[in-house]
Amino acid sequence: MLSGEEIIREVEQGNIVIKPFNKNKVNPNSYNLTLDNELIVYTDDILDCKKENNKKKIIIPEEGYILLPNQLYLAKTKEYTESYNFTPQISGRSSIGRIGLTVHISAGFGWIGFKGSWVLGLSCVKPVKIFPGMEICQIWFFPVIGNKSIKNQSKHLNDRTIINSNL
Repeated sequence: MLSGEEIIREVEQGNIVIKPFNKNKVNPNSYNLTLDNELIVYTDDILDCKKENNKKKIIIPEEGYILLPNQLYLAKTKEYTESYNFTPQISGRSSIGRIGLTVHISAGFGWIGFKGSWVLGLSCVKPVKIFPGMEICQIWFFPVIGNKSIKNQSKHLNDRTIINSNL
């Protein structure tokens, strides 16, 4: 995994793109990503994997928004990331986990060539107040060993929206 100093160097050389980038968000081996200002929530009681489920958009006000237990909230990072030489992975920050907030259920691993914002699946154990721009997760970069062929992932490539993927 890349060290924080190596993340900075790779960003400066253009091998990793993080927009906007702030050196103050670099950790010893990761970079903190922030929460954008909108959420998507499903309005159906039962979600169907083979259909477009009903949903509504919520704008997170500056004064915050309270997430409730037993509800899935789709969100995205404010940052756009891109990398062709490293495999990215995101995870919740430890401070977020200690208050019972989960930032993704199973989709924390990216692929070589991914470019876009990261979609988050937020859920909580107790009510949690969140804010736009808060540092919510961190991204790591792993060097790739072997062929760096890029599979066409056009479904999610360059996406800056909160997406609803159906089977």
